[in-house]
Amino acid sequence: MRIENYLNTTEEEVRNRTHNIWIGISFGNKYFTNERVKKYIELALNYTKENVLVVVADYIHAINLEVLDNRTSTAALNKALRLGEEKYKELEKIIDELLIEQKARVKLVRWKDSVNQLSYKKNLAIIKEEFQNNKEFHDYILEIVKNGRSDRISRLDKLSKEKMDRLADYILNELPHFVDGVQTYNEKVYTLLLYPGLSGLDTLFVGLQNKTMFPALVEKLHITHKIGILEAYTE
Repeated sequence: MRIENYLNTTEEEVRNRTHNIWIGISFGNKYFTNERVKKYIELALNYTKENVLVVVADYIHAINLEVLDNRTSTAALNKALRLGEEKYKELEKIIDELLIEQKARVKLVRWKDSVNQLSYKKNLAIIKEEFQNNKEFHDYILEIVKNGRSDRISRLDKLSKEKMDRLADYILNELPHFVDGVQTYNEKVYTLLLYPGLSGLDTLFVGLQNKTMFPALVEKLHITHKIGILEAYTE
């Protein structure tokens, strides 16, 4: 494995197992083959404080299917959840191949299980309100959306404001995890994301964490944990 960046964390913190590590499996990221996911889990187990959390981002994938594939919201959600079920089963098999003591330290959940905490819901409501009422924040989020879908930039330029705002929901739903960690039910908080690649979303969360961007928003948000990203690749 090749570690490219320690964002908002340090090599020392990672080696000292300061964080619990989570891995977000995005359907839009073709880098996540099953072979690579297994290597990511093994790397995470080496550096996590206690456990590793793997999150299947199925529910929010429905947003992309709805807007970019012109599906109804119901059809998009049904397909996203179906894909989520398939991916969950694939990941179960990968985890089952681990050593017994390793398997016990890997938690596998789908998106709905990662958003049930009150802190997540409060921060999401605050972020969505800011998106509606703060033009600067609104436009910054849309830039993240556009830069993140460079493969469809000509398509995005033709979308209506309503559809672009709907695409932005994907980022808005992710952001609470990036600013204060991921927690499932009453379990521990996972504060270091292991992921291949960085984006404008990462710049934003670091700015919010360190109070250098959108200070008025920072004052409203409930940020209680230091969050970082470990950018790593399997080759």
